[in-house]
Amino acid sequence: MPGPPHRQRPLRPHAQPARPSADGRRPSGGPAAAVAAHLTPADLGSDLAGSLRLPAHYCGVYGLRPTHGLVPARGHVPRPPGWLTSSDMVTPGPLACHPRDLELLLTALTTPAPAEDTPWHVDLPTASKSIDELRIAIWAEGPNCPVDHETAQALITVEKALIAAGALVRHTSAPVGFTESTRLFEQLLHATGTATTNDETAAAELAATRQLQDEDPSPRAIFLRHRTQTHRSWLRASEERARLRSDWRRFFGKHDVLVTPAAPTPAIPAGSRMLTVDGKERNFFDQTGWANLTSHIGLPSLVVPVTTTAQGLSIGIQIIGPPYADRVLLGMADGLASRLCVSQ
Repeated sequence: MPGPPHRQRPLRPHAQPARPSADGRRPSGGPAAAVAAHLTPADLGSDLAGSLRLPAHYCGVYGLRPTHGLVPARGHVPRPPGWLTSSDMVTPGPLACHPRDLELLLTALTTPAPAEDTPWHVDLPTASKSIDELRIAIWAEGPNCPVDHETAQALITVEKALIAAGALVRHTSAPVGFTESTRLFEQLLHATGTATTNDETAAAELAATRQLQDEDPSPRAIFLRHRTQTHRSWLRASEERARLRSDWRRFFGKHDVLVTPAAPTPAIPAGSRMLTVDGKERNFFDQTGWANLTSHIGLPSLVVPVTTTAQGLSIGIQIIGPPYADRVLLGMADGLASRLCVSQ
C-alpha cells in the first residue's frame, strides 16, 4: 500500500519484546515494531486495554482504535476458533507510518463481508474542518496518572503546533472522573475475560472469592470479585457505562477532539515490572491509564508520534473524539504530521 510522497519516517522503536497487557494477552507489539522498522507500511492489531495504542506509542507509529463496532471482531483471539461472539470491549484496528494509510485501512476494514448479507454500509463523517476550525481540548495531566517531564513537554510541543496552525485550544482538568472511570473499566474488563474460562477454573475462583474478607482491598480480591460478579452487578456496571458515555457526549458537544497523553512515560526497559515517573515508582498498570479512559466506552482513539527522548525512545500523544469521528481524528493527525518535527 503506497504512502504519500511526503511521508515522514517513523521514530526509532524501542527494542523490547511485547509485554502482556492488563488482561494478560500479548499486545500488538509485533505489528507496531514491523511498521516502525519499515518491514511493512501498515499492519493490524487489536485493542482491549491499550494493546494497540501502547505499542504504537512505544514504537513511534500511528495506531487507531476505531469506534467500537466499526471493525468486526468475530473470530478474534482470545475467543476460541468457531465462536460467533467476541468481547464487548475489544476493537481491531490499524497501525501505519502515516495517518493517510490508516484511513485506507479503515475503509477496507469497515466494509461489510458479503457472507454477512447485511444491507448497511459505512458512511463515516469526513474531516470537513481544518485544524484552525477545530475546537480542541487538552487534558495534559492528572494526579491519578501523572506523566513524566518529557511526556509533558511533548504535549506542550503539540499545543504550540496547534496554536501556530490557528486552532482554538483550551485546557480541561477532567472531562470525566479518572478514578471512577478506571474502576469501571477494570470491572468490565475482568468480566468480559471470563467468557472462555473453563468450569474448573470458574469454580475455583468462586470458592476463593467466598473466602475473602469483606474489607479486603487488595488487587487479588478486586480481581476475584470482578471475575465472579453476578449478572445483576454487571448490568448495573453496564448502566454506569451508559451514563459515562453520556458524560463524554456532553463534553464533545462543546469540543471536537480531546488531546491526552498516550501513556505516562516512554517504553520501560525490557522485562521490567516497574513504572517510574520522574523518579517515583507508580503502579505498573498505570501505563495503560490514559488509554483505558476510552477502552470500555468505545470512543475512537488515535496515537500520534510526536518526538523522542534523549535516549531515542518514542513519545506520542492520544487524540480522542466522539463516536464515529474516526476520520476527523485522522484528518487532524494528517495536519499535525507536517507541523511536528519528527525524524528518525
